[in-house]
Amino acid sequence: METQSKAPVAVVTGASRGIGAAIATVLARNGFEVTLLSRDAVALAQLQEQLSAAGGRAWPLACDVADQDAVTSALDRLEARLGVPRVIVNNAGIGGPFHRVDEVSVAEWNLLFGVNVEGVRNLCHWALPRMKAEGYGRIVNIASIMGLFGGAQSSTYAATKHAIVGYSKAIAAEWGAYGITCNAVCPGYIETEMLANAPPASRERLLERIPAKRFGTPEEVAGLVAFLVGPFGGYVNGSSLVMDGGLSSHLASDLPSF
Repeated sequence: METQSKAPVAVVTGASRGIGAAIATVLARNGFEVTLLSRDAVALAQLQEQLSAAGGRAWPLACDVADQDAVTSALDRLEARLGVPRVIVNNAGIGGPFHRVDEVSVAEWNLLFGVNVEGVRNLCHWALPRMKAEGYGRIVNIASIMGLFGGAQSSTYAATKHAIVGYSKAIAAEWGAYGITCNAVCPGYIETEMLANAPPASRERLLERIPAKRFGTPEEVAGLVAFLVGPFGGYVNGSSLVMDGGLSSHLASDLPSF
């Protein structure tokens, strides 16, 4: 029988790169033993080495969050080894398809909902009863400003992120009495691999619309997550926290003033 961890345990999905890796890094620095979930076992092993070299504690678990049986198996192993996690960060997600509503195939729709929504459901479904028994839990679901507004050519992605926002609020209302909080973080344009590959002209147009005149960083998203799961975030529950450099406060910039 393996000894359970004395350090608080956190689970981060989509941890192999970008925002997920930044969240895992910050939580490890803050004393959490971080379980790293992703389909990319090689990238997880590399991140574990980096965190260990910096004095952090991490355990990689290769897992497809859209597969309920795989999630249950992975988290059962986690519970046996480290105990019930105090923190779940549902970060795993995919973008696209970037075309009109009538061009979205059933396969594309199912793929995005499988990862972006069912993945969140699978982790929460496993964790919530266990967190209730412990009398404590912090769940952070990474959504998007697309989950509050929308966008042409991004109907399926926007639909999944709206679902995450609504699901987070429902969890907050239903489980808050048991010492559990659930919040959605809604980033705008963050300097990740996908944004780095965008055409220069598109990046310039975006920067023109963002009052801060820059893109966000994965570390900034990670900092907000660290606050929500830290000692001063316990009364934040059911919120959709926007971090977009002011973009969503500036949506009417091209409209006439009256």
